[in-house]
Amino acid sequence: MELIVISDSQIKLTLSSDEWLRYRGPTGKVLRGIIDDAERLYGISRMDGRIYVQMYPSRAGGCELFVTRLGSLSPLPDGEYTVTERRLTAIPARKYVYAFEEIGGLLGCCADLLRAEYRGSSAAFVDRVRRTYYLLLDRENPAPGEHLGILCPVEAAFYISEHCDVLCAENAAQKLGPLDSRAQYS
Repeated sequence: MELIVISDSQIKLTLSSDEWLRYRGPTGKVLRGIIDDAERLYGISRMDGRIYVQMYPSRAGGCELFVTRLGSLSPLPDGEYTVTERRLTAIPARKYVYAFEEIGGLLGCCADLLRAEYRGSSAAFVDRVRRTYYLLLDRENPAPGEHLGILCPVEAAFYISEHCDVLCAENAAQKLGPLDSRAQYS
């Protein structure tokens, strides 16, 4: 494992294929284990609290992790970690981020994704200052555009992780779709 200290709150870790294969288990525990090992091996200050992790797989099978300290760490009861305030944040590098000016557009989009039996990952966030709603999908989809959603640059995930509140950390389409007042389900 190689470490580059970018600042007092940000590090970059590079793992070879063999190093990466040593870590198994739920994503949150794997990331926490890697960060704990880096702290122990290199003697860096503890990356505890709320953190944001961005992972980039390498062609050789390893990966690069960019870790930024944001706040305080709090595991869920089952030991998993998810994207919320005071919890470990792990947003994969390849996400499609859609912005909506109104909650109705987000809910309508989620309802359409639900009707279309969308099974990819989805998460929803709100920026209370800008009054903007965000939907993160793992693949491009026409449904957000039909509800005035705007495709944002992938870098918007950085902004979301630092400035937005979580509406739904996972399965947003399935959980928020039924809330659309125009939705008709049998």
